[in-house]
Amino acid sequence: MSDTRNIVVLGASFGGLSAAHYTVRHILPKLKGSSEKYILHLVDQSTHFWWHHGAPRAIVSVKDMKHSQYFAPIMDGFSQYSEFKDSIVFHQGTITNVDNSARIVTMQKAEGGEETLSYYALVIGTGIKSPTPLTTYHGDHTVSQKALDAMNEKLATAKEVVVGGGGPLGVEIAGELGSYLSGKAKVTLITSNDKLFDVLRKSLADKAQKQLEKAGVKVVYGVRVLGSEEGPDGKANVKLDNGETMSVDVYIPAVGVTPNTGFLPESLKTSKGYVKANAKTMRVDEAGPHVYAVGDVAGVNKGGVMNLFDTIPVFGANMSHDLLAEAKAGTVAERQYKMGNQETQLVPVGKKTGVGAFNGWSMPAFFVSQFKGKDYMVGQMPPITQGTKWSKA
Repeated sequence: MSDTRNIVVLGASFGGLSAAHYTVRHILPKLKGSSEKYILHLVDQSTHFWWHHGAPRAIVSVKDMKHSQYFAPIMDGFSQYSEFKDSIVFHQGTITNVDNSARIVTMQKAEGGEETLSYYALVIGTGIKSPTPLTTYHGDHTVSQKALDAMNEKLATAKEVVVGGGGPLGVEIAGELGSYLSGKAKVTLITSNDKLFDVLRKSLADKAQKQLEKAGVKVVYGVRVLGSEEGPDGKANVKLDNGETMSVDVYIPAVGVTPNTGFLPESLKTSKGYVKANAKTMRVDEAGPHVYAVGDVAGVNKGGVMNLFDTIPVFGANMSHDLLAEAKAGTVAERQYKMGNQETQLVPVGKKTGVGAFNGWSMPAFFVSQFKGKDYMVGQMPPITQGTKWSKA
């Protein structure tokens, strides 16, 4: 009688979902002839994947960024793997603990009750969390959908809006607000830095500021938002580190993310809370054999989809190498990841303009607007949800 070996993937956003599809496409077929039975378990709080790159525009108009286009059922993408239909299991739940000594994952199931899973291999791809469900998941996908719907309603009557954070997300949100509100409301972008962006050069940051100002957005530098509280009148009281408090109709935080690693023992986390992953191999060496981290939660680079595209093949090759060697089912060469430092980032400012660079080359505004600003590249969602991005190992 064959033993069952569970491959457990935690998280089903960009990193976890990519790892799961890679595993089914390239690893399970090679393990099929072994004496052990391999089951892929995918765990996430939500049943749906969200292309949250489109969040800046959905914040102002879900008519332009329809939920039906930007949210997709996770398991629909796995129906294509008919030969593995009994080897793929989805669990909707919140991960509460990983015991790396006993090799057990514990979760709180969405329908109630606790569930435990023993694992032979573990992939941590739980991503990061922003301060608001407007831009990342804070539970099931319906939480973010309702938050976006409610924000659309608020903005319809707003007279003053503040965005906190001068990174790409803050600039994109402010740009969408300026374009959508068209002078009907005062829009202010506040950043504690002396320029916009960390990745892009100052000349591009200055260009983005001019584009924002043309859209009616005021940019304030050198001031940090400490927090926001809702007053009895329903307005947001935004506290600043210069001692001031702004009373506005809407405040949208776009700065500060935390890795979703609260379920991990401290010994497996960095000082900033990311998974203590090997930056070359994607293995979590201190967690024992066959444990890996993928995506933003791994903390091996600056995050983002472009970096994910470089790290998933490294993870895949190394997990293939490890599992196939132990099963005596063939060999796959190990790979090492080397982070590139080229300036790469595209930031739309509304639908018609933007700034960006690719591999150190400045991109013209029309390219940014057409490539990303048109629909925030939703056409690139199916390769992730269907796994075709990983059609080659």
